[in-house]
Amino acid sequence: MDTLTEVIKYLRKKNKIYDFDFIDDFIICKETGERFSPEDLKINRIYRFEGDSSADDMSILYYLESKSGTRGIITDAFGTYGNPEMENFLSFVKKG
Repeated sequence: MDTLTEVIKYLRKKNKIYDFDFIDDFIICKETGERFSPEDLKINRIYRFEGDSSADDMSILYYLESKSGTRGIITDAFGTYGNPEMENFLSFVKKG
């Protein structure tokens, strides 16, 4: 799987996953409204992608799971265009 879209399709087919968002220093599940702190989550897998046309076109996909069993994905740019607050939040999430 070479693209962000391919990985998202694969994860959705394999598992029941939701879309997560980073809002006000929490990861939020868009569909359920659950709010997670770093200690509530673990990172199951990290996928990194670099665009063909530019090294600046880079993204990262986090596949996360909560203690309650809710699984979801969240994306960000990495490098110059990444969200430093979300990067800091995720640095405290256990990798599993």
